[in-house]
Amino acid sequence: MKEFLLFACATAGLTHIMVDSAIMAPLRNLLERLLPAPIFGVFECYQCMGTWCGFLCGYLVFGFDIPTILVSGFAGSFIAMFSADIIARLEASRGSEL
Repeated sequence: MKEFLLFACATAGLTHIMVDSAIMAPLRNLLERLLPAPIFGVFECYQCMGTWCGFLCGYLVFGFDIPTILVSGFAGSFIAMFSADIIARLEASRGSEL
């Protein structure tokens, strides 16, 4: 259970950092100029980036097992979309209180 929670939090956190954080904005701006639009689109999409972050986090948390890494990418896609939805809802409710 501990490994799954670590995987889920790491995947959600890494995806959010890659897609939406200010710290990665300079890298995203550079890649936007260098990469074709379809490839750069991965950096703007929680589901796409969540898949790749899931692959990476699955490897780091569970080790080198191809089926586990593959399934981790699928789970990472869902976890990233779910966490992005939660963040959007929290930000919307906070904005309505101001």
